[in-house]
Amino acid sequence: MATKEERLAELKQAAKEWHDKRRQTLEDQVTLSKRILQGRTGSERLANDMVNTSTDLVLEEIGEFLGQ
Repeated sequence: MATKEERLAELKQAAKEWHDKRRQTLEDQVTLSKRILQGRTGSERLANDMVNTSTDLVLEEIGEFLGQ
C-alpha cells in the first residue's frame, strides 16, 4: 500500500496533467474563436460574449475540479 506522501505525489502529478490538458483545450478553443471572429462583422459584441462565456467555463471547471 502506498504511503500518504506517495499518494499525495500521485495526486499532485494527476492534477498537473489534468491542468495541462485542460489548459491546452481552452487555448485551442480561444485560437479557433479568434479565427472565427476575424471573418465576421460586428465581432466586438461576439468577442465580448465569448470572453464572458469562456471565463464562466473556466471558473466552472476549476470549481468542479476542486469539488466545490
